[in-house]
Amino acid sequence: MHFSPYVLVGLGGAIGSVLRWMISIRLDDSLGSLPLGREGFAWPTLIVNILGCLAIGFIAGHRKHSQDVWHFWVVGVLGGFTTFSTFMMETSWQIQAQNWPYTILYVLGTFGACYAATAYALKKSEQRSDR
Repeated sequence: MHFSPYVLVGLGGAIGSVLRWMISIRLDDSLGSLPLGREGFAWPTLIVNILGCLAIGFIAGHRKHSQDVWHFWVVGVLGGFTTFSTFMMETSWQIQAQNWPYTILYVLGTFGACYAATAYALKKSEQRSDR
């Protein structure tokens, strides 16, 4: 059965957005109100982006999947789940507050951890699909 890519992306995006929001609230409750303030470190956004990079690496590494899987999971769910615009907003707040240690740690930590997660997942999933 083949579904419209618009439906798959839309449903996946809705699911990914709600998952991101739920994780952010849960992390907010356990770590304090970090993503809402200009002074705190944005742990929820960082964690969501790392998880999204890990997931996209695993999906992309499996070469045998349909366009439906790609549209739903990668474009839809992970597109709604990951938060580059939020990352940029929180980075801008840190720069405006001249909070340089957090800004540098957040930017470098995000890029480094997200690259490592994606590369790890790609390598692992390609190894599994070669079997």
